[in-house]
Amino acid sequence: MNIVHLIPIILVFSFTRLLSAETTNIQNTNLAELGIKYDLKELDEPIPNRIHILRINLSSKKLEPKVELGPDPDGNGPAEVALTDPRKLASKPSVLAFINTNPWDSFPNKDGKKNRSWHLGQPVDIHGLAGTKSILRSTTTPSNTSVWFDTSGKVHFGHQSNDSPQEATTGFQLIVSDGKLTVGKGGPRHPRTAIGANKSGEILWLVVVDGRQKGFSEGMDMHELATIMKELGCWRATNMDGGGSSVMGLINKSGEMKIMNSPSDRFLGLKRIRPLPMVLTIRKKSS
Repeated sequence: MNIVHLIPIILVFSFTRLLSAETTNIQNTNLAELGIKYDLKELDEPIPNRIHILRINLSSKKLEPKVELGPDPDGNGPAEVALTDPRKLASKPSVLAFINTNPWDSFPNKDGKKNRSWHLGQPVDIHGLAGTKSILRSTTTPSNTSVWFDTSGKVHFGHQSNDSPQEATTGFQLIVSDGKLTVGKGGPRHPRTAIGANKSGEILWLVVVDGRQKGFSEGMDMHELATIMKELGCWRATNMDGGGSSVMGLINKSGEMKIMNSPSDRFLGLKRIRPLPMVLTIRKKSS
């Protein structure tokens, strides 16, 4: 066997090993008792789609939302975060579930071009409000809609200067507002991530739609996504970063963090978990 054939085999082995390393320390967790319910909704019309739904009861007082960000690679420099494997971001022992959140972008090189191949450790700029424990890593942007949690764990949509987020994320736009759809029909279909809540802000829905996988799950446009969120019971819902970034993790009864969806990125024909700047985790409160 020559070296030309050997290299791809080594890469495949390394990637397969990486995808299987998804273990945390929680054992025999009963998610329903804690207030977490997972559903998979499969649609055939108008096109095949798989929708992964987490319903989180924030009023149970047994759970808490926590944002996890990657490391700051340059201190006071322009980069806000280095891209990190989302499973590493969600690897703390108390984490029960996680989902991707904010969009981001890279920095231009000397020729003005941006590297959007997205690799581990890549320095990037987070779009919109992002922070944890009341400390913001990134501030608001006018064109994006923030999704944040107060000290009681209640979720809020939109951010004003006098608000005090405990945990903060940002999506692209509200797709459901006051129980009504805010987006028109049509547009491109992609993998999608959305966060929504009921009117009281005590029931949270985390949703990922698989996409770009013909005949299996082809993705949704904004109106289709908003319709799903409204049907779930959302009073407000925001479209988060999607595409190859869309990912959902949930712990199983053996204490392993399982990737529930089918991410659209591929590497040498294998599913690739895209590195992210941050994730929203749902944790079990310490007793």
